[in-house]
Amino acid sequence: MAIFGASASQAQDVRRGASPRDLPRLGYERRPIRLGPTNVRIDLDLSALYDTNVYATLRNRTDDIVVYAQPKVQIDWQGANAQIHGEVYAQTRRFVDLTRENATSFGAATSTRLALSRAHNLSTELRYDRTIESRGDPEARASALQRPRKIDVLAGELNYGLRGSRIGLDLTGGVQKSNYLDPNEKDRDFAMFRGSARTIWRPAAPLALFVEAYVNRRNFRTAIDISGINRDATTYGLLAGVSREVTGRLTGRIGAGAFRFDPDDSQLDRYSGLAFSGDITWTPRPRTMMTAQFFRGDVATARIGATGRTDTRIAWTLQQEVRHNLLLIGRAGWTRTQYRGIGADRLSTASAGVEVEYLVNRRFSLFTGVDYGRRTSNDPLEEFSRARLQVGVRAGF
Repeated sequence: MAIFGASASQAQDVRRGASPRDLPRLGYERRPIRLGPTNVRIDLDLSALYDTNVYATLRNRTDDIVVYAQPKVQIDWQGANAQIHGEVYAQTRRFVDLTRENATSFGAATSTRLALSRAHNLSTELRYDRTIESRGDPEARASALQRPRKIDVLAGELNYGLRGSRIGLDLTGGVQKSNYLDPNEKDRDFAMFRGSARTIWRPAAPLALFVEAYVNRRNFRTAIDISGINRDATTYGLLAGVSREVTGRLTGRIGAGAFRFDPDDSQLDRYSGLAFSGDITWTPRPRTMMTAQFFRGDVATARIGATGRTDTRIAWTLQQEVRHNLLLIGRAGWTRTQYRGIGADRLSTASAGVEVEYLVNRRFSLFTGVDYGRRTSNDPLEEFSRARLQVGVRAGF
């Protein structure tokens, strides 16, 4: 898998706001398999990665080389008033020395968008993922002597949108179920239910103002976890902000507000905090794109001794066409995880990386990338740093 998994989709016309990867380039245009109104794309990434700190530890670091293979099939169908997208993927990794870390993840997803009328639309999404827990996850419990945890995640979402000349409305409902396959981790299994309502007002194009209210409900599989705590909880939130909804140099939305964490267990304290969420894309030139993403809010936790968790995340991505067949992707990010409860650990993770891709022809490309990450904490045992270097080949049909 590439360090930064860039999309392989291809646009049919030059337009500001499109990713430089998606813009047409003579002799390198992606040609999907066409079956009437259906497009089929088949991708395969093969790569080798050198990891300087596989187990994400402060001391006694262990390095290794990992070989990745990642096939993916995408199907798109478009009718007069409907669009359907489906995809299946897999990723297998094999370590040269640390064979206990070998793992395979896979998944499938489908999404539908239906235009009920000019002002009304309905969209759905359903996906299943078999994921592998990262060794650097602050929630991870598995030791280096155990295999990394496998997690089944099933999620679905339904959205209704109303677009008037001045007023808009978005109603969204979703559910996600996470299941850790290791029986020793069953207290981390949970189902999350989410609902949100967003009202949009457009005083003057292209800017719009919005207010969004949301509620998250988390029900854990076990009545109490290994700490003797009932983790079931409800989080309420309210955001207000601004968005720019038309294609142009600057698009996206950003909102800020507050959230309220309301646990079922009387041992846990209720908590209120600052919340914000947003993403902004700036396209100063057709072949240059920069994206910034922001988030702060309540996050599920089953960490021993913790009564709650708040995450703050900031990420920045640059996509640049250096030459007609040479693409560059740069990325930087910062995450702060604040636990509440015994210990009240604070973790800050900073990362940066770059990837270069050379398009050999419309079917094949070569890529190389490097990234570096470092985590600091008030608990020295939680700290680590690591670098990764990756080279590989991509094929697309």
